[in-house]
Amino acid sequence: MRVRLLAAVLATTVLARPAPAQAQLDPEQRTPTLWRVVLKARPHPLLPPSFREQLRRDVLAALQPAMGPLGTVEVIDLGEVPRDKWEPLWQQFDDKGFSALDASRDLTGAKTHFLALEYRDGQYHLEARQHDGFAGLASPVVRKQSVRAAELVGRTAGLMLDRDFGPTGSFDAAPGKVDAVKVALRGGQLGALDDRVVKVGDVFAVSQVFRTQRPAPPPVRTATGKIIAAPPGSVPPPALSATLRPFTLLRVTEVNKDGTVRCGVLTLYQNPFPAATNLVGYRCMKLGTVDAPLTVRLVTSNPADQKSTGQATVRATEAGFGTPPDPKDRFTFRDGLFRSERPLANVACVTVTHGGRSVPFPVPVLGPDPVNLPFEINPELERKAENLRGLVAAAARVADARNAQTICFEATAALIEKKKNADALARARGGFQAADAADKGIADDLARIKESPDASPELVRSIERQLAALRQFNVQLAAHVKTLEAVVARENDPTIAAREVQAEALVTRITLLLGRGDVDEAINAYDLLVTLLPDSADVRARRDKLKADWAPKSDAHAKARDYLLKKWPAVATVPDFRDSLPDLGRAVEECKKANDRYALRKLLTVFTAAGVKLNDLVAPLDPNADADRKLAADAKAVAAALAALEVQITEFVDAK
Repeated sequence: MRVRLLAAVLATTVLARPAPAQAQLDPEQRTPTLWRVVLKARPHPLLPPSFREQLRRDVLAALQPAMGPLGTVEVIDLGEVPRDKWEPLWQQFDDKGFSALDASRDLTGAKTHFLALEYRDGQYHLEARQHDGFAGLASPVVRKQSVRAAELVGRTAGLMLDRDFGPTGSFDAAPGKVDAVKVALRGGQLGALDDRVVKVGDVFAVSQVFRTQRPAPPPVRTATGKIIAAPPGSVPPPALSATLRPFTLLRVTEVNKDGTVRCGVLTLYQNPFPAATNLVGYRCMKLGTVDAPLTVRLVTSNPADQKSTGQATVRATEAGFGTPPDPKDRFTFRDGLFRSERPLANVACVTVTHGGRSVPFPVPVLGPDPVNLPFEINPELERKAENLRGLVAAAARVADARNAQTICFEATAALIEKKKNADALARARGGFQAADAADKGIADDLARIKESPDASPELVRSIERQLAALRQFNVQLAAHVKTLEAVVARENDPTIAAREVQAEALVTRITLLLGRGDVDEAINAYDLLVTLLPDSADVRARRDKLKADWAPKSDAHAKARDYLLKKWPAVATVPDFRDSLPDLGRAVEECKKANDRYALRKLLTVFTAAGVKLNDLVAPLDPNADADRKLAADAKAVAAALAALEVQITEFVDAK
């Protein structure tokens, strides 16, 4: 099971009070799906634009009729779209491959199915995997096919993509033991649901949907091509993000005419749908399951115990957990893998037994590749591993709060620049309220964390540091809210000159910018203020002093600042992060020597984005692969170094 390792070191997020999932998610039962197929073809003389265009038409012809009223298919050839017009997910896929789809991201509502095409060794090789922006889930496997005949490429691609098209849905569930749920399918009321869309026995993966403190991403085109833009002056709603609920599946037991399905719950947990911070509900996506034998590998966190996993007993049935043991359900162990003796239809209720302890694992049957199941031979290690997973998950979400707070400061300053003071006030108020709620929630959660005997002191200290920073910046935000309230009140007072109100707004913007270390923008705002108040010697003197303070003190200082604010933020891989640490440390020391508090204050905001970037790099890593384990260890070391450096910089910047 993947763990976001560096979040335990460089975490900073909002932990609001846990509450049961409420009916706050729109199931969008009358909303058609926009299914985007994004083609990436490796350059080759046999894959010219004309071939790719024919492939685009073939895929569209294969998929659109089957979609019917449920949505619209759009096929995009990345080779025909300038990279600066690509969406972030497309860029990440181009950079990282299919593993990019595993990272958590804000929900957009669009389903994106990536199709990779390559010609080599006399064959056309196709690979496909989807990411659903409504449920926030990716297909568990990458589908692969190869054909020799060019005329078969389009048909093969259409079959691959259609097999994994996953209808999605929303449902509510209260904490506690839940045996069944009712799922409202997206687009389920647009037409009759035939067996191709959903049928009894189909299996859905589950995601938990959370409200973040980030503004929702820009609107995505609907399936009819329409963009639903927000009203002018409105504040974007909070973004929603989703995470996979591991080892929790839904199996369809009844398909209803109202666009809903009833599903049984198969889960590892006694409480499959627990209360959680900022949880607003659950969504799910149908998986492309098959009827086939199943192969599993038991994985333990202690390498010394790995050889002992063969002593466990593994059995599986489709009938559900708790059924009487049957000899035909037992797996055979060979070469480190457990293999079923018979095919299993769609889902396997796998039970692993060792030393009198049995653990249930619901596993979707997707094909011949082995499935890794985390199982500790030592129960004590299992308890600690589960505790660590909970702590890391909580710490990873703390990172969201600080990042959201940074975005709030940026957005407020940008709105003031556009002379939208009322909008700036609304944005600042929303950010303050969200951070204030986070402050209260974190205090409760941190108290519970400290009660655990397995609580990581390093993680606790990290959360405490970030909580203190959250409070400190929220004090600043509260002051900006009061100032903006006064500005907006004076703006609406006809007896006060507009120039005076504009000057007050510019002063507020300058304060916001300098608090983040955005000196160049603050100087530009000062220039506007000088133009607005040409007779104010005080304003001119403050601007000139800021320019003098900001001027590099030496060539070495100029190079250090350029590295911190321009070159280092562009670091994009774990090895690059690791290799950058010496240069980063030297640049920080040079700026400290020059007493450049503004550059270091700006660097602190860059650290927040770096934490998010590192999390995204670690999320898709496979803990069972040696190379990925090394990358994860490097990322953890980088995060620890950045956390320590952040403390030093904060102490320097805050020193009087």
